[in-house]
Amino acid sequence: MRKCLLAILLVFFLLPAGGQQPLVALIQGTVVDQNHAPVADATLTATNIDGVDPESHRRTTGTDAKGFFQFVDVPEGRYAIVVKKPGYRDYTIPEVTVRGGETVKMAEIQLSPAGM
Repeated sequence: MRKCLLAILLVFFLLPAGGQQPLVALIQGTVVDQNHAPVADATLTATNIDGVDPESHRRTTGTDAKGFFQFVDVPEGRYAIVVKKPGYRDYTIPEVTVRGGETVKMAEIQLSPAGM
């Protein structure tokens, strides 16, 4: 009886810890040009800067026709975000903090033409 009770208690206490998913979040926003027109097909890369393996904590997404982007299932941490689009200068946001379960709504990202 004791062994059965011990086994049940172990299962009860160990399953939730092992079965919990890491806390994830969303990062979303809009990319525009110098005239505040949407920039479609820009590429955005979010790289974790907390010292964990950046390759395993890197996310890439793109903008839609309205300039909207969204990173999904982003683990908690601090991220640098780089925006790239041919014909425009690269734009870097050095640090965005992400907390699990939250949606981070970025301020409008304005790209400058490459020649400026």
